[in-house]
Amino acid sequence: MMGPGDAIAVVAVAGVAIGFLITIGTTLHKWIEYKRHRAELELQARGAVRSERNEAYNDLLEERVRVLERIATDRGVDLALRIEELREPAWVESAPKQRSDA
Repeated sequence: MMGPGDAIAVVAVAGVAIGFLITIGTTLHKWIEYKRHRAELELQARGAVRSERNEAYNDLLEERVRVLERIATDRGVDLALRIEELREPAWVESAPKQRSDA
């Protein structure tokens, strides 16, 4: 039969075990939330970089369209100069690389 001392020991051990499990569970939960938050921040950062790159690329395309519009509407002497503006290698070199995610 169990005496009062044994019962107190069982309750104490159970209390310590429960406290230990709660501590582990809380720590694990916080670690998972930290990893989730970090992943969200990384996605936001990637989106911001991609957005900046797309904005720069759009600016280049808009400038190119403006030159094409001038060529189409202006039949003046500087037509050859306008065509040469389109051949600048800077436009090709600064264009973002296209990835194929298939």
